[in-house]
Amino acid sequence: MSSQEMEQIIQEYGDDIYRFCFHLTGSREEADDLYQDTFVKAIQIGHRLDRGGNIKSFLMGISVNLWKNRTKKDKRRRELIPEVSYESAEWVISGQNDPLSNILEQEVGRDVMTAVKQLPDKQRVVVLLHYTQDYSTGEIAGILHIPRGTVLSRLAKARQNIRLYLEGRGYEV
Repeated sequence: MSSQEMEQIIQEYGDDIYRFCFHLTGSREEADDLYQDTFVKAIQIGHRLDRGGNIKSFLMGISVNLWKNRTKKDKRRRELIPEVSYESAEWVISGQNDPLSNILEQEVGRDVMTAVKQLPDKQRVVVLLHYTQDYSTGEIAGILHIPRGTVLSRLAKARQNIRLYLEGRGYEV
């Protein structure tokens, strides 16, 4: 892949990929690292990139895989060496095409994002791809290399967990 091709891909999809990385990680520093690693990996495996296919989905898949690997590695480290303090995740959504941005302007938005943040990783990834990136369940299945039924199941469980969290906070859902 030429540097011009990569520059064009970054211009076209960079903002969406960064926003998704931020949702996954919950912090700007980690999102910066994941974003950069995503494009480094894309350059490394650029020969596998189908120029006629969905490049954004391909990049999202790279981000998810890198994030999963990083999360597993961090979990093993924490098991060996317990952390002394935990950073609170900062949730910021920017962008006009983000369906959650309207909700976040309201007070309930903070509680929804807190609920999403507390979901198990498998559910959170599916929710973020579906609601913040507008991917269909079929597209998510392709990105994550899992059956569409699994995506539907994870979305249903995630919605149920979010509903339970909100009901516990006094919302009528």
